[in-house]
Amino acid sequence: MKRAAIALMLASVPSMAAAQTAPCVPQDQAAALVTFALPTLVQQLSARCGPELPSSAYITVNAGALADRYRADSAAAWPTARRAIASLFSQFLGQPMPADMNSDTIRVLAEPMLGNLLAKQVSRQDCGIADRAIGDVAQLSGQAIGRLAVLALTVADRKDKGIAGMLHVCRPAGAAPRG
Repeated sequence: MKRAAIALMLASVPSMAAAQTAPCVPQDQAAALVTFALPTLVQQLSARCGPELPSSAYITVNAGALADRYRADSAAAWPTARRAIASLFSQFLGQPMPADMNSDTIRVLAEPMLGNLLAKQVSRQDCGIADRAIGDVAQLSGQAIGRLAVLALTVADRKDKGIAGMLHVCRPAGAAPRG
């Protein structure tokens, strides 16, 4: 029952977000969500972009090794990512996430769902760019990649639509308002 409730909540967030103006997710929590999702994200980008890229493309050749390397960073990001998920649960369902929903259950469901959601944000036309970007940052830690991705998303989100139309990242303190 708990798994079904969690899956329903995570699957319905994008559609519920369309009807609401969501407050922003703090930069550190958004970075933790990206870092947490990295193992699935690189594997899903490889699957999504594989048909668009040469067989020698960095992501195609290295997705498995990168996913394995990012698992430790993903695990370390989980406590902060879980707080972000609990906050989203409260925002969209209007109640706190039940305490008896244990972290392992949420973690097992959330990581692949977030990774898939993020991978789908990359247009197949942009697979070459994504491949080059992943190759360029591959030597960075998963945590550094999460922070860098969130900063890039914050700058790129000039229309304030958020990630997948729902995850709005707060602008860093001292940043100019969107205009």
